[in-house]
Amino acid sequence: MGLDSMINSQEYGFHSAGLSHDKEKEIARSFMGRIEWEMILIAFTQFFVWCLTWYLVVSSTIPLWLGFFICLISTSFAYLPSHAGQHGHLSGKYKNLEWVNFFVGQISLIPLARSHELLKVLHMKHHAHTNDPDKDPDYFHTHVDSWFEAALRIHNQGSDERVEKMVNDYSDKDPEFKKSIERGSKVQFLIVLVQMVTAFFFPLETLFLWWLPLKIITSYLGIVFSREPHNGLEIGRHSDTRFWRNGLPRFLNHSMQIHIMHHMYPKICHHDEPKAIEALRPFMIAKNMPGADDIPDKISFNPLT
Repeated sequence: MGLDSMINSQEYGFHSAGLSHDKEKEIARSFMGRIEWEMILIAFTQFFVWCLTWYLVVSSTIPLWLGFFICLISTSFAYLPSHAGQHGHLSGKYKNLEWVNFFVGQISLIPLARSHELLKVLHMKHHAHTNDPDKDPDYFHTHVDSWFEAALRIHNQGSDERVEKMVNDYSDKDPEFKKSIERGSKVQFLIVLVQMVTAFFFPLETLFLWWLPLKIITSYLGIVFSREPHNGLEIGRHSDTRFWRNGLPRFLNHSMQIHIMHHMYPKICHHDEPKAIEALRPFMIAKNMPGADDIPDKISFNPLT
């Protein structure tokens, strides 16, 4: 059987089973467009807890070691709302609320000392060129041999010469990308400056409530957001992300086991992915997406992930 015949045969089987691409898109759209209020709640809750912990430690109400663990936990939720904002989930289908994506996303990122706009513009390139060594800014801490290497390399992303070359190439070709990088870099500098001033007045508190938690959680993000879903996979919308397990509950992995759904349809909100993946599982299996056969019929629901 020739290649064309094989493709036609596969397409016939795909359509005859009621799994047409149009039907897939229809199902996917049914999960899009709402405001992801859960992420807005997470953003302000974790930031409030982080600020309150600072007050309680500085006022000697709780010990520094306890504050460290509280900030470590709260900071672990700092990236999720920004990520949702990067994809427009915090405004949903309402164009007049698009400012919420930036505002909430940036507030949420303060414990991580990062710029929402800077992360967004790079993350969009990751989605556009997932697993491409010449175009994906996440490639060099994703395609590594171990968790440990991913945990270390993500801290060097901003100073990696290969990533810097990508950014320069994108900036030369896209003026809007360049403007976003420049604005985001200024915000990033301002946050780091505030962190340095804070460290001058409260050195131990800054170390244990801000610097160490952000370093530990950044490493955690490098593992569960980047390496595990993409490591060793090729380029292609239906082949660049996998369903995976590591023995830990979905909650402790921020649901990144089903990150495959996010790359398939980025406009589906994080909290709607379990139901979406259940509905679209037959399509994913039919397209031989990595790990699709291992996806359970029912995805357990965890409200904070």
